[in-house]
Amino acid sequence: MRLHLFWAAVALVAAVAAHTAFALYVPGWWFAREVERISAAQGPNSFFILSPEQQAELFPGLPRFGVTGLCVFDVSQGDVTFAANLPDGFWVTTIYTAKAEPIYSVNNRQSGANSFTVSLSRAPGLIEQIVQATDKERPEIDSGWTVMSPEARGLAVVWYPTAEAGLRSGAAEQVGRSRCTPAVAAVAPSQQ
Repeated sequence: MRLHLFWAAVALVAAVAAHTAFALYVPGWWFAREVERISAAQGPNSFFILSPEQQAELFPGLPRFGVTGLCVFDVSQGDVTFAANLPDGFWVTTIYTAKAEPIYSVNNRQSGANSFTVSLSRAPGLIEQIVQATDKERPEIDSGWTVMSPEARGLAVVWYPTAEAGLRSGAAEQVGRSRCTPAVAAVAPSQQ
């Protein structure tokens, strides 16, 4: 009898562990795989508009009439600049890690402007944080908001809803003016 209870407890613990692993890791893995597949033609550090079919695959909860633009970024080689140029009206911009963990979100009311720049960079590790804490403050040039990603890869998603399918193409053209490019490194005064 005790042996049966032991194996029942082992089976229960194994089932809970398997379910937890599946629930925590598979959605992020699936999302990263789908983003990679959809963005393969554009490459890293590029901005593009999703087709309604791609939008339904990647973001099934969003209405199809809306416009979804992606800035797929890779900050492993340096900062990336996301310059949004959005039409008037309601919109939401959310920045995710490659595993679909949101790290920043802003909408039209919070930003106060339809055109803004976000500097995307890699978040410092523990050792870098300690070293930076001992450095004296350094003034840096700021071109807008700065978002630090805990992962080297991720994406900025712009969603602009439209009331009907006929308005989608005009909104897609306006949202498509946004850019996602590697940041230009600042030249030190001694190098000029």
